[in-house]
Amino acid sequence: MYSDIKKNANNFIYFERIKSLLERDKLVDYTNEVSSFTGGSYYLIEVIAFTLKHLMEKLLTDHLKGVYKSTDFDWVITVPAIWKARARRMMREAAYMAGLTSDGPGITKFTPVGSPLPRPEEVNPEKLSLALEPEVAAIYAQHQSEVSGMPPQRYMVVDIGGGTVDITVHDKSNGRNSVVLPPMGNTWGGTTINEALSTLLEEIAKDKGFVSFFKSNPTNAKATLNKFFYEEFEKHKKIFGDATEGIHEVALTLPPSFVKFYGNKKLRQANKMNMHYDPGDNSLSIGYHLLEEKVFQLTIDKIIECVTAAFDELTDHIDTIYLVGGFGGCRFVSQKIEEGIAQHRGMLYDNIVCPQHSDLAVVLGAVMWKKDPNIIQSRVADATYGTSVTSLFDPSLHDEYYKYIHEDGNFGKQCCSDILKVFVLKGDIIKNEVYKATFIPGYQSYKQVNISIYCTTDDGVQYVRDKEGKTTVHKIGKLVLDIPNPDNIPREEREYDVYMDFSGTEIQARAQYSITGEEVKTVCDFLSKHD
Repeated sequence: MYSDIKKNANNFIYFERIKSLLERDKLVDYTNEVSSFTGGSYYLIEVIAFTLKHLMEKLLTDHLKGVYKSTDFDWVITVPAIWKARARRMMREAAYMAGLTSDGPGITKFTPVGSPLPRPEEVNPEKLSLALEPEVAAIYAQHQSEVSGMPPQRYMVVDIGGGTVDITVHDKSNGRNSVVLPPMGNTWGGTTINEALSTLLEEIAKDKGFVSFFKSNPTNAKATLNKFFYEEFEKHKKIFGDATEGIHEVALTLPPSFVKFYGNKKLRQANKMNMHYDPGDNSLSIGYHLLEEKVFQLTIDKIIECVTAAFDELTDHIDTIYLVGGFGGCRFVSQKIEEGIAQHRGMLYDNIVCPQHSDLAVVLGAVMWKKDPNIIQSRVADATYGTSVTSLFDPSLHDEYYKYIHEDGNFGKQCCSDILKVFVLKGDIIKNEVYKATFIPGYQSYKQVNISIYCTTDDGVQYVRDKEGKTTVHKIGKLVLDIPNPDNIPREEREYDVYMDFSGTEIQARAQYSITGEEVKTVCDFLSKHD
């Protein structure tokens, strides 16, 4: 890939690690922008859509030779479990924009930043599913791994990919998978190792961020370094820790253009840093101990920190730990996690399994999950979810601060505002069930209502704002409901029921209007800008 960029630099718009932008859920909305390394800003959702379209076309055209069309397939997009509702919704809408679920052309050009961004039509939504990466990896690992004795009934899956660490704990004592802890994780995936090596190389070249190298030819320089870090070094990274007798260092071949730019004199500075640079073959040799200390250690510490935090949340013993993902298969990682658990728990825990093809665990598990999506019997709510309601004031329940007099048909009636109406509490076990709440319009004139959806990881939250007017919860989206009233029926009789389903990987919602008995339009809008 990077070689293609170097040859055809003018034909590429280069982006780097856009996935990390979706981890900051509070900031994710439809108009998020991302800067290109080759210049200019673009809407993030369109960049994702073009990426998905490219992958789809590679499959349909290059591999399947045009025999099938996109609607012949059910599509599964896997996402980190630590992503929240907005990030997951962006992936779904980007897929619609790419044309995955329709036979149309999909996105063909970027919308200039600042211009209105068209929303994609939701075509064949049932043909697109989002799967949580550690969950589907758990399905694959449990199915494929050969574990001595009885298959594990309770196990932890640590999915260490390039960008994230995702941890989930499953129980299969009744034959189906139950997720017994909310997903945990962090952003210390395998690419942070590559970044640490980059920092080390910057120190040798005395060029922080390789600023001067990039100025010489930005696109080619970036492609050159990425090819080195993510291809040349990657193969060494994954087998780091596999002992080979007599070999105590890793030899990396530096790119010719990199050597030419900085020169042998500067690169020989590595020799003063307990490394060895050989100008004869442009090789940089780094001893195992230095590589562990300078490149691997911080990431390994953060992974262990995440794993031990998951152990602290456990109430029952687990039989097995599965390590999966592109970096999860590294033997060095397995060794260090085993040592970290032993130190943290004061006991040896050696039943750590890296299943065959661990780097493909998510992909293969996603296929298994799609064939049997009910294989996940239950999950645990990672936060409290609810909406804001107004109720008649009850002095035994409500704070005087939120009391007010309602002005529309309830003259003299004392009401309480900003109450958090809870659908699901953090820690609740969520099975295949739907949560229902009944509402009436705030005012008689309303023909459409916007019901905000909130979440919080804090316990005991009663109101959506505090007495200083600050929000106590995070607004993650809204439901847009049409509630026509041609016959001018009184507000109190215009009930509508909202049904929320949190059991899957995406929040599903529908609503029914009592006047007509018909379902009303319900839009889960998680991507518009929210206050």
